[in-house]
Amino acid sequence: MASSYLVVHVGDANVPSSSSTTPGTSYYVELRFNGQSARTEMKENARWNHIIRFPRREQQQGDIDDGDEGHHASGSGGLDLEAAVYSIDEATNSESLLGKAVVDEKDFDSHSSKAVFFPHDLVKSSSSDHMAGHTGPGRLVNGKLTLKVFHSPADDKALLFEIEDDNRDRQAEDGGVDKVKKKAFGFLFSIKNHLYSAAYNKTSSAVGNTALLQPAGDDADPREINPSFECGKVVERMQFLFVLVVKARELPDVDAYGRLDPFVEVNFGAHNKGFTKCLKSDGSPEWNKTFAFSLQSGKAPPSSGVDVFVKDGDLVRDELVGKLYFYLKDIPVRHPDDAQPEPTWHPLLDEGGKATLGKASLLLAIWIGSQADEAYRHAWESPFGPKVYENPRLWCLRVTIVEVQGVVACDEDDAGCATARSLRDKLFCTARLGEQVRKTKLASKTMQTTSSGSYEWMEEDLTFIAAQPFFESNLQVDVVAAASNNNSGTEELQQGEVIGKLSIPLAWIEKRDAAAYDFDRLATPTPQWFDLKNPSPARPHTDLGGSSVDEGVVGGSGSVSHMRIRLRSLLDGGYHIGHDPQGHMDDTRPAERQLWRPPITRVHLGILRATGLQSIVDGNTTRRGRRSTALNPYCVAKYGDKWVRTRTILESSDPVFNEEYTWDVHDIATVLKVGIFDHCSRKASSAHHVVGKVRIHLSCLETGRIYAHAYPLVTLSRSAGIIRTGELHLAVKISSPPSTMNMLRMYALPTLPRMHYAHPLEEEQYDFFSAAETAVEGNKLWLHAANILALRLDRMEPPLRREVVAYLCNAENCNNSSWSLRRSKSNLYRLMQVIYPLFGAGRWFGGVISWKNPLTTLLIHAILVLALWFLDLVLPLVLLYLVLLGVWNYRFRPGRPPYFSMRLSYLDTVHPDELDEEFDTVKTSLSDDDGLLRMRYDRLRHVAGRTQTVVEDVATQFERLQSLLTWRDPRVTAIFMLFLLLAAALAYFVPYKKLLVAMAGFYIMRHPRLRRRRRGTKTTPYIITNFFLRLPSKRDELM
Repeated sequence: MASSYLVVHVGDANVPSSSSTTPGTSYYVELRFNGQSARTEMKENARWNHIIRFPRREQQQGDIDDGDEGHHASGSGGLDLEAAVYSIDEATNSESLLGKAVVDEKDFDSHSSKAVFFPHDLVKSSSSDHMAGHTGPGRLVNGKLTLKVFHSPADDKALLFEIEDDNRDRQAEDGGVDKVKKKAFGFLFSIKNHLYSAAYNKTSSAVGNTALLQPAGDDADPREINPSFECGKVVERMQFLFVLVVKARELPDVDAYGRLDPFVEVNFGAHNKGFTKCLKSDGSPEWNKTFAFSLQSGKAPPSSGVDVFVKDGDLVRDELVGKLYFYLKDIPVRHPDDAQPEPTWHPLLDEGGKATLGKASLLLAIWIGSQADEAYRHAWESPFGPKVYENPRLWCLRVTIVEVQGVVACDEDDAGCATARSLRDKLFCTARLGEQVRKTKLASKTMQTTSSGSYEWMEEDLTFIAAQPFFESNLQVDVVAAASNNNSGTEELQQGEVIGKLSIPLAWIEKRDAAAYDFDRLATPTPQWFDLKNPSPARPHTDLGGSSVDEGVVGGSGSVSHMRIRLRSLLDGGYHIGHDPQGHMDDTRPAERQLWRPPITRVHLGILRATGLQSIVDGNTTRRGRRSTALNPYCVAKYGDKWVRTRTILESSDPVFNEEYTWDVHDIATVLKVGIFDHCSRKASSAHHVVGKVRIHLSCLETGRIYAHAYPLVTLSRSAGIIRTGELHLAVKISSPPSTMNMLRMYALPTLPRMHYAHPLEEEQYDFFSAAETAVEGNKLWLHAANILALRLDRMEPPLRREVVAYLCNAENCNNSSWSLRRSKSNLYRLMQVIYPLFGAGRWFGGVISWKNPLTTLLIHAILVLALWFLDLVLPLVLLYLVLLGVWNYRFRPGRPPYFSMRLSYLDTVHPDELDEEFDTVKTSLSDDDGLLRMRYDRLRHVAGRTQTVVEDVATQFERLQSLLTWRDPRVTAIFMLFLLLAAALAYFVPYKKLLVAMAGFYIMRHPRLRRRRRGTKTTPYIITNFFLRLPSKRDELM
């Protein structure tokens, strides 16, 4: 990388009018310096305002002769700068040289702060040699070119800001979409130099010592690969040498004390070793251990044979008991259709390998197989082997507190009885399940006696997420005497005294029967009475967070009180509690397995290999800031009802996995996620570092086709910006469905289970334009589900780390709805890109009515006359035109799965200050003395974040409409084109009046299942709505 640059700021050129042959002439400038060349874009007004940087490369000794001025003047390899201005006549497509300007090296300014624009003569030679230099005989001046030339270090931040702004302005002017965007929203897509320059010094400590965050290379497009797949598989066949050590018998004692602690060591080359456990004082040990050693095709094996040693474990030195040796050429090769070889007894040999050790023998099996062998999954150590995890099913726990009875006015030994009586005039309840906490509103007193009172709540449901198995946690309910003086029931209750508590094991709570799901009239569970326990000792209620205290029995600890509580509780499995954000869900089935529909197809994932991996430490920098060979990578994939983890490849930045996994697909509009991580084995508690992840949208894949691509792994960091961490090679295939009609019928079904529409969850009923606190509440369901899932998978063996689950569930980045200038520009660009054809049509029609092209206007007149003459053919022809447009677009259908676009995500022009604001917390971490500025800034971020979300939703809906004819989802486009053909035929054969009467009649007499229910009742969405919600959009290409 160059340590310094020569920066050339091209201003404008004063070209004589005689040089312009036609009004359609454009100009550009070509620069040459130190053997390098660059050019500006073409401009009609000869005003470029373009910044170009040339790296300062060292000249070879003797290349430049200080006394040779002609060499400097040529500009072909010297350190002078040559600028040539060319004109292009658009009518004749001819190019001509207007003149050249040469800037001597001694005229370069030393720094950008000292540089000024200076006009240079454009000299045009009358001869063919085009010698540049001072004017003389045969040379004429043909205008002026304004340049600013200066030296700059590589880390000049102010200059980088200026270059970035220049690039933004030029990119915003490219293309029709960007012209409209630049004109209408230029204030958003351009950032003034002085604003960034002034703000940089104030925010440098927060942003870090990072200048302009340039994208890491080109756009992150998946690269197609052509691996040699095994027949019927989506992975390449890998050969492994398997050694199954079962047991030994009649081993001799070699220890001086007559004690034998045997273990087996298997060596296949110098670096491939495996060990069994050391069994104490056992002459006939049994291990049942499998070892697997890779045999990569095209490479020589690490050894010509396999050594198997039986040793006696000792603290000082392990002694050899016996050994075996197998030549590699004599080991049998197992075909995938063959059965696994049976273990055989092999007599042990002495240290010289010539004589046997009596009756001592080892039972083992050895063969060469592939990753499809049954022994493959058992051949790895527990933390490093492949593993399949069942996804815990998440149920909805509904708790309704009806009333509390027997609440005493005050304790007998309470000196402040009047204060206590006033205190217990207001009660509320809190319920805990793990880290989930809910509280009721203030209860209304319904009955008061001399010694106690009763309190009732108005059918207030408290919703929790419970994971199977249910015996691991309890539901804890506390009755709290409130300390608030506000009786409205809406004030936040902060202080209070717990006067009663209850603990109910989840295994005791009733589950809704699958046969009882009548979505119109769901049976309400019967309320039950529970005796409350006095808290022992009495404690104030100050914290609504934290974990529950599992008592294991109803009532919990403490003495029995005279109070009792009446509540309803039910475990409902009719909901899908998603642990993924909207648009990236991998499953939509309810928790109750009996409500599942049969799968429509299967998806096969082949995790092939990874190349050039780098680990991200703390989300900021790569491990040791460069490519590391000390990574221990492994992959995790999640979809549907299971997570899978590949084996861990030790100390490799180019690991080869070649593992295949299969899932049932119940909804094609879902996402398959694959992440790659670095197993940090230095400490058991060390967090596993993130390398990257890939999202694959199944709806954009054709059935029966294998998609094999190398996906660039790109991460976004607050300080380092865009970081490329390698490539992940994947192969994905959707099997041909057993029933095509079932797959097409799926598009008409609701995207979520019917319970979400008949009886929505509390978090799903929040209004879109609600307050900030409500917006946070709306994300609680997803975040709680991700946390519960991470906790459960972390308990399995080997554990799937919590940071891994949080990363794949996007739970570590829950501020997606907050304000981000980058995402706002991206969403606005998406919206403008969709509606730009309307602007183009409007401009074209304006040209028609203004007779800009008379021939086009006359043709439109003729089409209008034909349309009036054959009025009945207008609608069929329009529909047929849409069909032909879809057929034409079939040639340009996407050939790869959609992946995120750096240009669409505005990552190619992102600024450090924008990323610093995007990664900032919901309540800003910036310091402010009086706090007023922080409050106003947080309020503005909230409003802007809501506006950003609205723009994103509108752009998504337009993109879904656009995808109907673009074959992004081939099944959707085929269905829509078939519908257009039928509609065109119907419109052609049936007159308009009869068609309208028939449609009205059939609509009035439609089946009751197709009717909308009365206002105020819940129902599932229309078929058209379900179809529309499954359409793909470009939201999948955003980071």
